Amino acid sequence: MTQKPSSAATADKSSPKFVSLAAGAQAIINGALVTAIEPCQFEVGPGAFVLTGESLSPNNSKPAAPADELYFSLLDAIAVPAQFEPARFRLFAILGRVVEQDRTLQAQEECAICAAAMIAGDPAAALASARRLAQKKEAQKKEAQMPKDMEQATQ
Repeated sequence: MTQKPSSAATADKSSPKFVSLAAGAQAIINGALVTAIEPCQFEVGPGAFVLTGESLSPNNSKPAAPADELYFSLLDAIAVPAQFEPARFRLFAILGRVVEQDRTLQAQEECAICAAAMIAGDPAAALASARRLAQKKEAQKKEAQMPKDMEQATQ
């Protein structure tokens, strides 16, 4: 059985993911940005973090969700180890917007984990936490879209 590609974040540890990208489309796979030069489909092994869809589009006029912005900003800040320390103030400001936006207990606990990692100067743990926050946000978007898709299918 093959999985259909989706525009969401996934980290399923039990089965591979099949990703389809149009020419010029982008995906993030385990923190690396991938851009399709021509239309393609590929399989990503189990346990990999895959983020695709509208949130990656540079032409997307909607502002990025704070959880996505935190994840991408952390990726940027840890690309060069010396950049993490100076970026922490900005990262905390973004984390504050995540705290304001998602008031669920699970998100608040994850934000506390991310903050503790940033305070401790542990960029890998901060990035892992930001990844979980972004995944949660993508899953919520997908769940919100499902009723709309079902409604359109019945019309």
